[in-house]
Amino acid sequence: MNGSQKLLIIGLGKMGGSLLKGLISEKSPNLEISVVEPDANHINIDFISNNIDHYLSIDKINSFDFDMVIFAIKPQIVKEVCEEILSVSKNNTFSLVSILAGTKIKTFERFFSNYSIIRAMPNLAASEGSSITALYGNSLVNNNLKLLTEEIFSKIGDHFWIKNENDMDIITAISGSGPAYYFYLTECLRTIAIEMGLNVKDIDKLTKMVAKGSSDLMLSSDKSTSELRENVTSKGGTTEAAFDVLDDSEKTFYNLLRGAIKNAIKRSKELSD
Repeated sequence: MNGSQKLLIIGLGKMGGSLLKGLISEKSPNLEISVVEPDANHINIDFISNNIDHYLSIDKINSFDFDMVIFAIKPQIVKEVCEEILSVSKNNTFSLVSILAGTKIKTFERFFSNYSIIRAMPNLAASEGSSITALYGNSLVNNNLKLLTEEIFSKIGDHFWIKNENDMDIITAISGSGPAYYFYLTECLRTIAIEMGLNVKDIDKLTKMVAKGSSDLMLSSDKSTSELRENVTSKGGTTEAAFDVLDDSEKTFYNLLRGAIKNAIKRSKELSD
């Protein structure tokens, strides 16, 4: 990938802001970054340095000559934003990356026909540089664009490409919503500990560190999650007693979680349509 690339990020909410933070902290010298964010009061001022052009609206951009435009807006305003860009871009072509949940590539192709378009699904852990981002591109995406996209999303964690856009609905339910499931499990452990009479000053720290330690073990080990679980589950021990309930013959816990994820997938498909 040769030369500097001009990048425009539209929207600095949780995802757009995390992406910008990652790009700034990692110092990407081959990227010239501009941002559009009307609600200037919500921007962390540390993000906006002398090297970043900040626009309050798209129509304030005098020369729309960007190589890549990242959409990090609410899905409800995508039509309005696409129309605004068309009115100021004056037929200048660019590659387009969307991190909008439940918004298919065909939505953008209605406005930008014959454009290279990539759909990305990061998750909330982007703010900590620990996201996992699924990527899917239309047929016009070339290798150079893939490399640029990978470079950008590597700043907020890891990434992988998928071959079927419909898989984004499953990924949204597993990865996009996934942090909330882990938060809920930790929340349940905290509540149960208190109900059982545990009087620990920092019960939040206890349960959060259990989650962090478990995550660190999974990432650092070559063992499968099943093997790791079995290593903790001693014969006749306390963990085995817990799994007599969690992993009962009816697979109650598994089926409950599976049903929850199926419901999330259903909602993702509804939003896509």
